[in-house]
Amino acid sequence: MNGISTLTQKGQVAIPKSIRDYFHLKPHDKVYFEVQDEKIVATPAPTISEMFGLFKTSRIITRKEMKKAIREAVLEKFRRKDKLNYNKK
Repeated sequence: MNGISTLTQKGQVAIPKSIRDYFHLKPHDKVYFEVQDEKIVATPAPTISEMFGLFKTSRIITRKEMKKAIREAVLEKFRRKDKLNYNKK
């Protein structure tokens, strides 16, 4: 599946409808971008619901605390991955 889109002056790009449909992307969904072998690769970012159950704790936490912990863990994972990719250059 392929598609072409134009980059705007603000650096925005529209994902072609066929690709949005294939990945079930909806407005406000997050997309993760990374560079792999001189290519830009976009991947649907996992939702909070998809991340549920990845962390174990001995205490009861609120949903707000859970969301914060998941966000921080996902961001840290992407930062480490970006740092590894940057160091390979």
